[in-house]
Amino acid sequence: MTERPTPHRLGRFSFTLIAASITASVAISLAMDVVLIRYSTDARAVVAVGTAIFNGTAILLSLVGGIIEWQRPGHAIGRLLMLAGPLYALVSAGWSTLNLLQPRIDPFAYQVVSWTEYLLSWPAVALIIGWIPLLFPTGHLPGPRWRVPALATLSLFGIGLIATAFRPGPFVTGFDLVNPFGVDWWPIVLQPLVDAVPLVVLATLLMGVAAVIIRYRRGDRIVRLQIRWFVTAVALIPLAGLGILIELALRTLTGAGADAPNSLITVSVSYAVVLALPIAIGMAVTRYRLYEIDRLVSRTIGWTLVTGILVTVFGATVIGLQAVLDRVMQGQTLAVAASTLIAFALFQPVRRRVQAIVDHRFDRARYDGDRTAAAFAERLREQVDLADLEADIAGVVDGALRPTTVGVWIRGRAQRGPA
Repeated sequence: MTERPTPHRLGRFSFTLIAASITASVAISLAMDVVLIRYSTDARAVVAVGTAIFNGTAILLSLVGGIIEWQRPGHAIGRLLMLAGPLYALVSAGWSTLNLLQPRIDPFAYQVVSWTEYLLSWPAVALIIGWIPLLFPTGHLPGPRWRVPALATLSLFGIGLIATAFRPGPFVTGFDLVNPFGVDWWPIVLQPLVDAVPLVVLATLLMGVAAVIIRYRRGDRIVRLQIRWFVTAVALIPLAGLGILIELALRTLTGAGADAPNSLITVSVSYAVVLALPIAIGMAVTRYRLYEIDRLVSRTIGWTLVTGILVTVFGATVIGLQAVLDRVMQGQTLAVAASTLIAFALFQPVRRRVQAIVDHRFDRARYDGDRTAAAFAERLREQVDLADLEADIAGVVDGALRPTTVGVWIRGRAQRGPA
């Protein structure tokens, strides 16, 4: 008889990290909200949605990191997420509020805040786009050979960041922001290290992408499912670019200038996709509903295609019917009503057909399982021998689930009367 494993006790250090990360993210987010609500001149709905998404992302990073630390103390991904939460909150707060704070605080204080914001933005970006993919999902490097380039990249990044912190003069090109902590004896030979900071961040990104690809090719089914969760969340980020393109197109059609305020749709689409990243990382590392990624991807693609097809059919039908009915009557209302009925009638057939095609490619396990169940049900109608039925059931279960053992229990006929 095997003993049940004793639940681990969360150490004081882990508990302190979780509490500090969540507290810092919440405090910075609330401070940003106060400044934006009081001084921002943008539309209230846009400000509310933007701040809610920024706050949610920062706090979610800390929460997911805390959950991973709670379940797996010392896991590198959990601790990186707990560090990324306050960093993301601080950088987001700086991007959103620095212009509002400039005329309202002391000039030296503004320089110090801008200096801090600029320096911390590099580690925040490198952490999210480089180091988390590099260590995902195990919390370790893909192999011993990765130690040298990882250590070299980290050392070069740290030295370049320290050199940037004390370089005199403007610390942002094109802005009149003088480094408040610049030293006169700063050697000019450190300038290449300062210029190399963006290149090091790019190198970290490339290393992270290479690590994910190598892990997927060499990993087992569990590792591949974890990476699919991560890649699916990353694949949603281009939707932000699509939202920006849609916004630019609408501004062009409506004649709005480039300085027009951002719309609610653009803010929501551009920022909300980042929320999927910590959620996917948490589900992958904790292996919560790990096997549902194929169905999630399949349903997302299927509903997107169905929506696009029905919208196209609706628009084309409205235009065509208006062109025909305008010769006889004012057919705009009738064309819209007829197009709506046509799109409604096509919804179920199109959804079933498109979803079957998408499942065949992206949810193969469910597709094969449905085919196996349908074939077994067809054979079951003609099966009367219990021995053959038992063998058929065992074969279907073994082919679909691959269990270590298979047993079939058939309940006998209940006896009547006294034994």
